[in-house]
Amino acid sequence: MNLFVLVAGVMAVVLLVAGAQRPRLAVFVAAILWLVYACYEYLIVSGVLCDEKCNIRVDLLLFFPILWIATFLAYRSYMRPPGPPTVVGMVLGAIGLIILALLAAAFGYIALACAVGAGALAIGAYAVKSRYDRRS
Repeated sequence: MNLFVLVAGVMAVVLLVAGAQRPRLAVFVAAILWLVYACYEYLIVSGVLCDEKCNIRVDLLLFFPILWIATFLAYRSYMRPPGPPTVVGMVLGAIGLIILALLAAAFGYIALACAVGAGALAIGAYAVKSRYDRRS
């Protein structure tokens, strides 16, 4: 097993436990993103997505900043007292739902992908609406 798979799995478990202690949207989104990354990394290591000749991992330049930002925002959300949902939390929630919809569509669950995609659009629209309502 690869070290990246192990670290990503541990991060997902730590964030899920933290989310069970203090339910926060950002914590659960970060846990889901780490879990999806652990699955992706396992598929890379096992040779399903990449053969032994592809040793350049440019994909990590995209994944690591997203994971670290989500983890930082989850930490901030975990340490703060509960309050109204923030725009950043809603956007991260919508991103997590979009990733889930893409995975569901990739595995052939089109109805689930449409439902989750509609949920992501609803969260995104609510985030934009609440952002403009604060400016008034």
